[in-house]
Amino acid sequence: MKKNRRLFGILFLICYLVTLSQIRLFCRVGMIRSRLPLLLLGTVGAVVCFVLWLLSEKTRRNLLFWLEWTVLVGGTLYFGAGIVYSAIPYNGALAWQIEEWMNQKKVTLEHDNFLESGVEGILTDLDKALELPEELYISDKFQVSFDRNGEIQSLDTMLYGKGKDGKKRSYLADYDRQRGDSMIVWIDREEQGEYEEDMRLAPMLELLEKAPWRDQQKVWEDAYGDVVYEMLYCGRRSFASGDGLQYVEGDADKDGKQEGSSNFSLLLGGGEFLGFELSFHMPEEEYVTPVRYMMEPEYIPQAALDQKRQEEQVQEAQKAEMWTIDQADGTMYYFLDEKLGWALEVADAAAGSRFYILKKTTDGGNTWEVCSQDPFMGDIGASQGLWFLDENLGFAGLSGASQSHAEIYRTTDGGTTFGKISLPVEQVTKLPASAEAYGFTLQDYDYMNMPQKEGDVLTMLVTTQAGESEGIVFQSQDGGETWEYMEK
Repeated sequence: MKKNRRLFGILFLICYLVTLSQIRLFCRVGMIRSRLPLLLLGTVGAVVCFVLWLLSEKTRRNLLFWLEWTVLVGGTLYFGAGIVYSAIPYNGALAWQIEEWMNQKKVTLEHDNFLESGVEGILTDLDKALELPEELYISDKFQVSFDRNGEIQSLDTMLYGKGKDGKKRSYLADYDRQRGDSMIVWIDREEQGEYEEDMRLAPMLELLEKAPWRDQQKVWEDAYGDVVYEMLYCGRRSFASGDGLQYVEGDADKDGKQEGSSNFSLLLGGGEFLGFELSFHMPEEEYVTPVRYMMEPEYIPQAALDQKRQEEQVQEAQKAEMWTIDQADGTMYYFLDEKLGWALEVADAAAGSRFYILKKTTDGGNTWEVCSQDPFMGDIGASQGLWFLDENLGFAGLSGASQSHAEIYRTTDGGTTFGKISLPVEQVTKLPASAEAYGFTLQDYDYMNMPQKEGDVLTMLVTTQAGESEGIVFQSQDGGETWEYMEK
């Protein structure tokens, strides 16, 4: 009997710990089906062995007894802690399941015919189940598709607004007709949040009411037959092309005035139109241009866009530690502080090479004046870098179109005049290890990288082309006026 008692106790502990380990794994990664056999076996074994242990003669409180209890308590705490940890957000399957129980709702889509009920029908079903805020906004888009009979096929949107408790509430809604007749909605409540006027949902409802999209549907139906149609609304958007744009009269911003221009031909001269827009298209017919209904479109000339882009680029350059490049026109900026800055501006370009002028600002980019009409002394190429150590001493780099050759230019008068840096290549006694492998000679090392500063020492790496990390090193102790070869 004593041996049976010991055997039942040991078997109980094994089955109990196996069961807890499977529960912990399930809580962390899920996959209940693969763990179910071992979980059932461990559970049944633990119950049977525990009952048999209780029915056996009373156990003496010897060393084995206390050891068994130590293992029991220790195992419970260890695996229990793992189960609790998996319930913490983002730490396991249990956390996601708890999140789903608390914040996911299934809402039946009763108004499932878009031609009959429109977006209002969808909102009615959501409001009935969730009590939506009165003023709704979209986080990214409102996308709904339907067939020729109007039956809604899919829905994808995230709405948000101020709840009755004054807090921001969001609703991530998803619907797929093939999955069933219910919308899956994730609900979240945020303590704070901005409400973007350009992302209000109300203009979409007005566009749907006033735009001739039903006539367009009939045209496409006659031409393409039984297809799926899609409505896409992303709030207030801008367009630089007039393809597919159609003007719709209405007061999208509800200020009592209908403003904007319907003359989309203005885009031929550049610029863009900005307004609340609703796209109507056929996803399966990707070569058919969507019809884009726009209400209260505002025309913004190209000059205004360029000015705004430059202001944004200046703000970015003021925060950056090194130079920045405007990808739109190739201008390179460097600011020493919030007020003092320089800009290498492309004056002319041909065959991959550019001619630059250097401008300077002392008021944070509000005004610029040309300080050098030819900072690279007649050379053309692509700007490699622009860097000033103080208001007078600075460096500018120019590389060839193939980026296999580059020169560095130095100024000591704030950019008014420049001189090309000449390095003492005659001092070089040893080429990098890779030179022999690739057959490089000293003449191949002609790509001068922008200097780096550490303390009072400037270091320049000379390589065979752009992007290499191994090359010949030169250093300067006097701000780049003279250079000395440094053998590694």
